[in-house]
Amino acid sequence: MTTLSAGPRKGAAESRLPLIQDIFATIGLAAPISVALLVEMAMGVAEYVMSGMLGTDALASGGFGAQFLYVPKILAMGALYSVAAMGSHAHGADKPDELLRILRQGLRLGAILSIPVMLIMLGLGPVLRLLAAHHSLDIPAIEQLMWWALPSVVPFLWFQVIRSFVTILGKPVAITVIGLSILPVFIGVLYLLMFGFGGWEGMGVPAIGLATTIICWVQFALGVLYVTRARPFTNYPIFSHLMRGDAKLTKEMLVVGAPIAGAYLFESGMFFGSTSAMSGFGGDTLAAHNVVLNITSITFMIPYAMGQAGTVRVGYALGAGRPHDARQAGSTAIGLALSWMLIAAIVMWLAPRWLTGFYLDLDNPANAAAIAVAMTLFPIAAIFQFFDGLQVSALGALRGYKDTRVPMAIAFIGYWLLGIGGGIVLAYVLDVKGPGVWWGLAIGLAASGSMLLLRFLYLSRRRLVLD
Repeated sequence: MTTLSAGPRKGAAESRLPLIQDIFATIGLAAPISVALLVEMAMGVAEYVMSGMLGTDALASGGFGAQFLYVPKILAMGALYSVAAMGSHAHGADKPDELLRILRQGLRLGAILSIPVMLIMLGLGPVLRLLAAHHSLDIPAIEQLMWWALPSVVPFLWFQVIRSFVTILGKPVAITVIGLSILPVFIGVLYLLMFGFGGWEGMGVPAIGLATTIICWVQFALGVLYVTRARPFTNYPIFSHLMRGDAKLTKEMLVVGAPIAGAYLFESGMFFGSTSAMSGFGGDTLAAHNVVLNITSITFMIPYAMGQAGTVRVGYALGAGRPHDARQAGSTAIGLALSWMLIAAIVMWLAPRWLTGFYLDLDNPANAAAIAVAMTLFPIAAIFQFFDGLQVSALGALRGYKDTRVPMAIAFIGYWLLGIGGGIVLAYVLDVKGPGVWWGLAIGLAASGSMLLLRFLYLSRRRLVLD
């Protein structure tokens, strides 16, 4: 079997992994995950850029629709994160049969979770109509986007199980290759569908939904092809006996995964809530918000990958009976994430106009207002970058310990009470407007990141004492 770290599986303390080896092992696992995530973000950038080519109104509506499209998917993906958390423990303990059970049940759970995800997507239109007096979004275009994207849900969730599978076995490069392969296809398909060809005028903003559906099925098909043909994945026939459910294992996965989904809800809800709050200040402010938020989402992918690597490496070390290595693996993931976010923050602070130019024509007078707002938001985004990296990497390390309930509570306090609550007070009560929303995000991320770090230090230390 392929393993993720050197040394004996049992007998812990005296066989601690050298720090430099731990750093390279974490980077080796996180780097291909990062590339794959950045490829996905590149697709998001393409959606924003092409929407921007249709004008600021289309950018506001297209950005809003594209962002909401992934909110319910991310919630289901959070529940499926239990596959990585539990599967890494099984792999570290050298229990291939247990790992196979977890992977199969992950596929079943993905199919079940797709139902509420699609219902949430369909419910966006009626909600926007109720709030029509408070925004200027193109509701029909967003509704069509959601309808076209419905068939993307199942393959998207199943691919997350495949992603966890290859990561657990230490072969995440496959996901990177698949992502790099489909990126040009997605860009080409989206362009043709959005702007038309051969005399057809195109779909406009709703093209985002159809292009997403097409690419999700292609991505899943490539993933299936890989894990059913390449070793060591062929030792795990995950697509066999899928009709044989395992109620006990499902309950165990939901105990671990549901709080992760809850944390995802609070985090994504914080950013989606910020988008909704920004829509109250007009299309130019919302367009600027979408630009800055998209860029921060790109930089976020690196520490997010570090967090995923931390989950697998911490879980593997604990399954192998090495709590010292588990603590070091989590600390390494957090340290690497913070180092990257410091670099990202410096770039945002020093070059906000250059970054904005990737999305909006700086020489077009019609974009002047949106560009001016973006210039006020980037310095704030630079400040909270550090804490964004801290919270996501600490969350990943804690999930390796299967600790998900307390982090969910921390996420609620930091993201919603302090993040959204503070942002609304600053923006609307204290009349700070758009920047107030972003200061709320910074407050929420700083609070949650600090609490999650303390939780990791406490829990990892406690595990050392108990063992």
